[in-house]
Amino acid sequence: MYVINDNVLDEIRDRADIVDLIGEYVDLKRSGSNYMGLCPFHSEKTPSFSVSPSKSIFKCFGCGVGGDVITFIMKRENLSFPEAVEFLADKYNVRLEVYKDENKEAREKRNRLYEINREAGLHFLKNYQASQKAQLYLKNRMLSDKTIRSYGIGYSKDSWTDLYDHLTKMGYKEEELLELNLISKSKNGNYIDRFRDRVMFPIINRNNRIIGFGARAFGDAKPKYLNSRETPIFHKGSNVFNINIISRESTRERIILVEGYMDVISLYNSGINYSVASLGTSLTIDQANIIKRMAKDIYICYDSDNAGINATSRAIDIFLQASVKPKIIELEGGLDPDDFIKKYGLEAFEKKIKSAISYIEFKIKKLKENFNLEDSEGLSNFTIESAKILSSIKNPIERDIFVKDFSTKYNISYTAIENYINYLNRNKLKEAKREKVKVKKNINVVKSNKTRAQEELLSYSLLDNDIYKYIKNKIEVFYFTNAMTRAVFEEIPRLFEEEMEIRDFLSILESNKLVTKEFVENIMSLISDIHVDDKIVDELVKTIERNYIQDRKHKILENIEKLQGEENKNLLLESLKELQEINLKLNELKEEGNYE
Repeated sequence: MYVINDNVLDEIRDRADIVDLIGEYVDLKRSGSNYMGLCPFHSEKTPSFSVSPSKSIFKCFGCGVGGDVITFIMKRENLSFPEAVEFLADKYNVRLEVYKDENKEAREKRNRLYEINREAGLHFLKNYQASQKAQLYLKNRMLSDKTIRSYGIGYSKDSWTDLYDHLTKMGYKEEELLELNLISKSKNGNYIDRFRDRVMFPIINRNNRIIGFGARAFGDAKPKYLNSRETPIFHKGSNVFNINIISRESTRERIILVEGYMDVISLYNSGINYSVASLGTSLTIDQANIIKRMAKDIYICYDSDNAGINATSRAIDIFLQASVKPKIIELEGGLDPDDFIKKYGLEAFEKKIKSAISYIEFKIKKLKENFNLEDSEGLSNFTIESAKILSSIKNPIERDIFVKDFSTKYNISYTAIENYINYLNRNKLKEAKREKVKVKKNINVVKSNKTRAQEELLSYSLLDNDIYKYIKNKIEVFYFTNAMTRAVFEEIPRLFEEEMEIRDFLSILESNKLVTKEFVENIMSLISDIHVDDKIVDELVKTIERNYIQDRKHKILENIEKLQGEENKNLLLESLKELQEINLKLNELKEEGNYE
């Protein structure tokens, strides 16, 4: 976890050329002082996506999306605010301080470990290109050359020290190779390769760095699959396989969670490029949150044997903790996705996606196996346990549909089921209600300093979803120049989606190191004194906008001073033009708000 402060945000904005960055995703063409291109966030034929190099912002006049480099990466890469900051810091070599007080030496060590993994991956690739055995194996699996290249699939030789010899000759230390789990110590004390005579699958993170390896044995050799253990740069529960490829897709309607990387690769080979897999572990809450950000509709497609069904149940519970309602793709005969497609074809698999059942249906279907429905007591107990599942559905319309369906299917009174659900829910009602807001007196908005104004506006945003939406439409998110206020503002939708208490929401952000304890207490104190008033909100918006524009004015004046005497007069003219626009805007704000 990294420290994200104001200096980090400023340095990222200074180092990141917004035209170059967005140009990696969008074909931009110069149009006056700006650049135009087709919007990556909605479908269009006429370019309406504008990038301003002088202001370091982008804006789509078609769908309305706009912001700075951080906003763009958040939306384009489907990242949270801290993840986007980390992504850009890594890209532009901005130093991030780690909460564990990681020093320069530790950071250099991490980078060296990434470098070693990269060299190992390249070595496995060269081995594959020279191995007829490995090539024949993948050919028999019907993997295309494109798929093999896309996943960087390689081969580890049937040798005790092939990789060890290669990496140590390059100057890497035995201790480093041990730490990365690339070698191990034999009983007689010699160093040997961990992966031998296996097809190698690099595990790559979102920033296209190899963090570990998966390995598949030939034939019936044991173990069938061998994966990297946890290392300083590989944490299984915080990564998913295929994130590097899938995060580059501009639009994703759905994500399919499968059991292993061979399932992912086989689906990709068949034309389905939106699957992911956990990494040799049961699904974790961190992985569920990563997957949640990738697409709206999440599907689980594990093997259809007993182990797969039980794993599906566990995955459902994890997804529900992350406020995701997954659908379940059911395959017959104990088949995995790869075997199913080979036997029945891609079209049949796509039909299975369309006919996927809800997690509620899956839970009730699995529950049904434990009861004898021919017996009245068995049917009664089955209905009671099913009602507990149905009571978990918060949306009353959605719950009504499921209750009616259950009532019809099992010939149980709808009223009886609904009454029992209401009884269950009454017992689960929270005793405490959200704190009532008190009247705030004598607030001096205009005189607030920059951070105070941002914190006050943030406090209003936390009170109510309608207030948040109103503020969001009134202000650009990058006007929140304070790192903690912006981090919280970016996360607010989660507060209302999951119906959390404000303090619980802020405590989660504190545990994730996005805010400090002092910040949380300050915000809670502000909230306790707030009186909801549109005029106050509007004044805060203007104050923050004015502060941002004034900061921008200072930077332009500094830039103009640097450009004096330079040969490139166009840059100077553009800066002077923007200065004129800013002065006009500041005058407007003075007139509207009676600023001094």
